[in-house]
Amino acid sequence: MAYVKLCRTDAVPPGELRQFNAGGEEILVANLEGKYSCLAARCTHAGAPLAEGEMDGNVLVCPWHGSRFGVGDGSVLLGPAQKPLKVYAAEVRDGYVWIDL
Repeated sequence: MAYVKLCRTDAVPPGELRQFNAGGEEILVANLEGKYSCLAARCTHAGAPLAEGEMDGNVLVCPWHGSRFGVGDGSVLLGPAQKPLKVYAAEVRDGYVWIDL
């Protein structure tokens, strides 16, 4: 695996979402009590910017049509989205989130 440095861990406060770009991809980082999940940053239904959505516990809520995704695995919990979000393998090293593109 070829991991790349995405962002500092303190750039994404607990319970928050932030979007970053790496390798031409839009990546959404979610911080669940110090566990960082990295997902595709656009809703699979209509392309909404998920960084403008919100987290409800470990559920990501799309800002446009209310689709709900599992933060840990990108699964669709409630439509209208039908396709899960792409999930990137991530790890924390030396205060940074690294992802495998």
